Amino acid sequence: MNAVAITGIGLIVPAGTDLTALQGPMQQNGQIAAIPQIDGLSRNDARRMSKLTRYSIFAANAALRMSGNSSEAMSIYVALTHGSASLLEEFHNYLFDYGPDMASPNTFSNGVTNAPLSSVSAFSQIKQGGTTILGYENAGLDALTYCANAIIDNEHDACIVGGSEEYSETVLDAYKRCGWYNTLNPEYLPYELKTGDHKTGFGVSEGSAFFTIESLSHCNNRNGKVLCHFMPINLEKDDVTADIVICGCGAGPQDGYELDILEDIAIKNNGNKPVLLFSKPFFGESFALGSLLSCCMAVDVLKNNSEYASYAMNPDIIQQFKPKNDSRHKNVLVIAAGKNGQISAGMFFKEK
Repeated sequence: MNAVAITGIGLIVPAGTDLTALQGPMQQNGQIAAIPQIDGLSRNDARRMSKLTRYSIFAANAALRMSGNSSEAMSIYVALTHGSASLLEEFHNYLFDYGPDMASPNTFSNGVTNAPLSSVSAFSQIKQGGTTILGYENAGLDALTYCANAIIDNEHDACIVGGSEEYSETVLDAYKRCGWYNTLNPEYLPYELKTGDHKTGFGVSEGSAFFTIESLSHCNNRNGKVLCHFMPINLEKDDVTADIVICGCGAGPQDGYELDILEDIAIKNNGNKPVLLFSKPFFGESFALGSLLSCCMAVDVLKNNSEYASYAMNPDIIQQFKPKNDSRHKNVLVIAAGKNGQISAGMFFKEK
């Protein structure tokens, strides 16, 4: 079977540090107030790191602890869209205002794209190497798929894979200027935030989510506790039926691609209407991290029988899906699209 076992999960988002933190509606400007102390990371070392790196270490460390696996036997994959935008903005402000003597010497090591991966590797003593995957809103699910395929192809026995993003006014402003962040409200899509009497769309959020995944044989050999299974999906080739579909539609340029895919999924489901859940009302716009948080929702639904609130649908698909998570389910399909039209998908299902 072309599947892997998910044995650990760790996350940090504005509402908290466990799966229940995903279930509350998104609040404006979703910033994390404080990062809990990380065992083994001194306060001095933490101060030298960007918040993006600390988010990554916190979530990756939690996933590793839950799995109980040896980090030395793991490889690591990290998905990012923007990197440490706020840190680089601060660096340039100091540089322009005060000259190079006042610029922090830690900026380069924290600002490079590979900073979260290298810091997690060093802190958790991961020695098998890894890859940082850059991309659009689907990059997190893309990294999980890439990692799972590497395990299925026997390149690794186990991996830790995740992603992080941070809140940034600079990034938000750039997205608005490019037309990539929609502040208007199509009536059929779910929105939580309002400015006065006007619905204004989802706020930008931040955080991190990591999974430990293992080959089925490796997990069985060490009697590991499995949260659920994950199977990479190619929607162009695979005939997929699902009990629940989680989609990241949020009134951005990628929505059209996702809505087209949802129509195809409904047709392939042979008349059995799956439940459709939108994920962004729960954690806002968080770019590459967003699809990984959708995956966290999938694990929560399967492992804990959690129910998430449903929201209005596009009228073109409303007859093809159920809006209510009203029973226990065996599998969850997560889909995500980037604004370039690339689609990523994966199926989560209970251990048989």
